[in-house]
Amino acid sequence: MSVRCKLLSTTFLAILTLSLCVLCVYPSAAQIDQTTSKLQAANTAVNQAFNAVLDAEKAGANVTGLLAQLNAAGGILAQAENSYRSGDLNAAAAKADSALPIAQEITVAAQSAKQTALVSGQNTFWSTIVLTVIGAVVFVLVLFLVWRRFKRRYIKNLSDAKPEVSR
Repeated sequence: MSVRCKLLSTTFLAILTLSLCVLCVYPSAAQIDQTTSKLQAANTAVNQAFNAVLDAEKAGANVTGLLAQLNAAGGILAQAENSYRSGDLNAAAAKADSALPIAQEITVAAQSAKQTALVSGQNTFWSTIVLTVIGAVVFVLVLFLVWRRFKRRYIKNLSDAKPEVSR
């Protein structure tokens, strides 16, 4: 029975050691998965912010400030990815968490700037149309008045002229 007891205790000890190893590895794997998901979320948010800024620029908005913020968010995200590659998961997660709200803020501001630029562009278009029509009407009216004045002067000069009679 002592051999059986030794074998049972050795097996129990091996299972206990293996379970402790699994418990130690699992939180580390969970932390890696959590950090990876935070990096992916931040990367997606920065990409969305970039696309929003690009759309705002295409609409005619001034995106200089947004580009500076986007560069800052991209820099923080690059630092987070470098920390992740070097194995510093806590720093990577913290930097990814700090890049995420910046990117979301940029996206909202870029969408707002795009809307403002579109409305401003429409207003400019319609004011140009109205001013062009008004200018054309005024031009035709002035042209008509000038023509009328020259016509009156021509008729007056023609009637004041004494015809020569040849005999």
